[in-house]
Amino acid sequence: MNLFLSRKFIITLTSLLLLSSSFLLTGCWDRKEVNDMAMVLGAAIDKSKGKNSIELTIQTLNPRNVSNGQQGTGGRGSIISVRSAVGKNMADAASKLQTKISRQIFWGHCKIFILGKKLAKQGGLDPEIDFLLRHPEPRENAHLFVSDGKAADVMELMPPLDQYEGEALRRLAQMRTGAAVTVNEFEEMLTGDAGGAILPLIKILPRLHGEEKKETSAYIAGTAIFKKDKMIGQINARVTRGLLWLRDEIKVLSITVYPKRRQTIALDPIRQKTRLVPKIKNGKWTITAKITSENTIVENGTHLDAMSLDVVKQIEDKANKALNQRINESLSQVQKGMNVDVFGFAEAFHRKYPKEWEKVKDHWDKVLPKVVVNTDIRMRIRRPGLSTTPAGLKKEEIKEK
Repeated sequence: MNLFLSRKFIITLTSLLLLSSSFLLTGCWDRKEVNDMAMVLGAAIDKSKGKNSIELTIQTLNPRNVSNGQQGTGGRGSIISVRSAVGKNMADAASKLQTKISRQIFWGHCKIFILGKKLAKQGGLDPEIDFLLRHPEPRENAHLFVSDGKAADVMELMPPLDQYEGEALRRLAQMRTGAAVTVNEFEEMLTGDAGGAILPLIKILPRLHGEEKKETSAYIAGTAIFKKDKMIGQINARVTRGLLWLRDEIKVLSITVYPKRRQTIALDPIRQKTRLVPKIKNGKWTITAKITSENTIVENGTHLDAMSLDVVKQIEDKANKALNQRINESLSQVQKGMNVDVFGFAEAFHRKYPKEWEKVKDHWDKVLPKVVVNTDIRMRIRRPGLSTTPAGLKKEEIKEK
């Protein structure tokens, strides 16, 4: 009998403990069902015609057509829907967009944001960047771009290889064919020692013959240069490569050299590294960019034998000069022409000479043009390629020098 009572007591006590612990568990009071959300895949921010207002354009997923395998943008059977609204700021425009969309706007899947060129040149981007960083849903690692025209036009494009333009731009950014900057990185550059920043500049590809107006995509055509939160200029893709070498951010690149007139050799980097070495002596500020790169020959359009040590040395010297020229172009256009530091010079001096930096940080834009930049470039060829001799030539036609 006592055994029976003790077992009954244990069961009762266990039940009470389980019941009481359930009150400590939280429920899914704030859950969002997928079927109730309008998932934003890309967003464009433009200057509106109204005073002190912006136009926000978003791409949202049309889940009804995803299951049907539809593609494209805008039509009745499209997987993407594009909507715009004008507001005093991002939050105001987003709330007005919500009145046009029957599902709750969700920013968690948005991987690209595009700023219109007029808005970027107007400056004062702090409110837009603040919204993207402060709002709990947008991703800090979403990629940020500047459109050469109206950013909203890019949202309407139908890329040939991807389902929507936001995905195509995300892939381009990940390939690092040009500058690649996230929202968080852009904010870090603006609040850094120099206050200069860069963003990839995109343009719309011309349509091929027979294509409809929207059947094209955007590409990275260069770089937008910012001083504080205002776009002050732009550089083309060629000059961008020199800039990215200095920033140690070069990834996808082929270097073409001309050992002979109208004869070229193309190199692809295997490994590369850039290190900025600052120096202050007798009041003179100098910085040396020490660049090392190991390369492979991917095309030999000359009569030269790439297995010859003399030829290899000649190619390396030509590659050094070609890279030095690109770097000088970027310094000429950005450091001298725009008087803005987007190379990381300020941070390098700050780390090595903190006391001297404190004296010039408030007028760095006056010191920057006087900073002497030297280059120490060491291009090395580690792989001559799969073919030891130029294709299509007889052995007696090949030159070793």
